[in-house]
Amino acid sequence: MSIKKDGEKEYRIGRFFVENGIINQAQLKEALELQTYNKDRRIGEILVTMGILSKEDLIMAIEMFMMLTDSDNIGIEEWLDQDEIDLMLRNMVAVEL
Repeated sequence: MSIKKDGEKEYRIGRFFVENGIINQAQLKEALELQTYNKDRRIGEILVTMGILSKEDLIMAIEMFMMLTDSDNIGIEEWLDQDEIDLMLRNMVAVEL
């Protein structure tokens, strides 16, 4: 998952997680290694499966990523259910108000 930011090529969510203290570099490296065996899985999903993040922690981290990067379509609908997506979007709107 990545977006364009400040003229950079891409701003990847894993880098965002490390820079904001959500995970450490070793955890990201391990998750990225696992992702090489299953490229269809998103890094956040792998971090939850590994037990590094809870699904709730991941949702909050994605909310922060989306708010700080002004992104709104980052592919979360592929593995979060609709209730979780709706909750995340409601939380984002409440913060903006």
